[in-house]
Amino acid sequence: MINIINPGEFRKKKRSAIPKAVFENTESIINNISENGFQGVIEYTKKFDGFELNAQNLRVKEIGKTKLTDLEKKAINEAFERVNLVQRQIASNALRESKIPIDDGFVLFKPKPIERVGIYVPGGLAPLPSSLLMAGITAKAAGVKDIVVCTPPQKDCISPAIFYLAQRLGITEIYQIGGAQAIAAMAYGLPNLKKVDMVCGPGNVYVTAAKQIVSSRGLVKVDLVAGPSEVLIIADETARADYVAADMLAQAEHGTNSPAILLTTSENLAKDVQVELNKQLVKTAEKSLVDCGAIILVINLQQAIDIANDYAPEHLEILTKDSDQVASKITNAGAIFINTCESFADYGMSGGNHILPTGGTAKFLSGLSVYDFLVRTYVEFMSNEEQEKLAELAGTFADIEGLKAHANAARFRGRFK
Repeated sequence: MINIINPGEFRKKKRSAIPKAVFENTESIINNISENGFQGVIEYTKKFDGFELNAQNLRVKEIGKTKLTDLEKKAINEAFERVNLVQRQIASNALRESKIPIDDGFVLFKPKPIERVGIYVPGGLAPLPSSLLMAGITAKAAGVKDIVVCTPPQKDCISPAIFYLAQRLGITEIYQIGGAQAIAAMAYGLPNLKKVDMVCGPGNVYVTAAKQIVSSRGLVKVDLVAGPSEVLIIADETARADYVAADMLAQAEHGTNSPAILLTTSENLAKDVQVELNKQLVKTAEKSLVDCGAIILVINLQQAIDIANDYAPEHLEILTKDSDQVASKITNAGAIFINTCESFADYGMSGGNHILPTGGTAKFLSGLSVYDFLVRTYVEFMSNEEQEKLAELAGTFADIEGLKAHANAARFRGRFK
């Protein structure tokens, strides 16, 4: 299924990008909705979801017939408490004001939550309530008061898991809109859906393109422009082949372009993983493994670390004897999992957030946290004496840049007496 290759072959592999045609089609959807509003949303919902949307059923008021079992509620509640604990602790630091005295003045760095946030919860083959859990808990921990949810219409109305989580989060605005049209609806607003200030949550390639477009137009902030989900595993001879194979298949299940990569120092492990992949193969993951999977035999763990830091994966699993030592040398990864699998993280059991940077962007982007839902304002004060003292220096700097009005405004402050 997957050949064992060397690092040189792996470096030639390219990550998938959003096709130009997708951007063009997405832009036409967004332009239509910006011009025609709700009528455009109705048109695309019927075209893509086969659902007759109207003013009465746009906003969800009740769940479908299916109810959650006690065990399902227990799983959601456990994830909720763990993720909430982490984000509340982060918030205790993120929400602090910083006041820095400067001679006879000060600068106050003041955080505040974004006022209105829209969360996109993917539908596709099945609704993904874990996306609402990750984004909703984090937004609430930051102090966001006004949160709306958009999710594709489903056959039996909304998923009971999404509805249950929305109730726990105190979210009452849930709209049956999916795809790029949902992102446009939240960014521009509709007669029955007030515009948001930030859009977050993962989605398919059209959702990703739509987030890029509305962000570039200055309409909203977005969390991350997420590409295909990915995992990179560093393992040595102590790793279990069945664990490694299971983790690779779990990642490949995300879609046909989701990379699942193994870097190992052990040829025996590499061969055993090949055998296990065939044993455990899930049909939905087969194409992704063939197209995007790889088993790379490295000379030593340092070479694996170097490749990992260059690749900057969304998820990085470390299944080695000295896993802590290996983890300490990782500089670029959305999230690092030491001797465990990212499936726990996908469902909140390890406490982190599964909305993470993909496609190598972990080199300069971070996973979703309270910090993403905050706006920070500089509040700056200078006494009259301080302004008088610095007026000529500020005016001189303005002269350097050739801005006479700036220089004049600064020098006026040198004349308080």
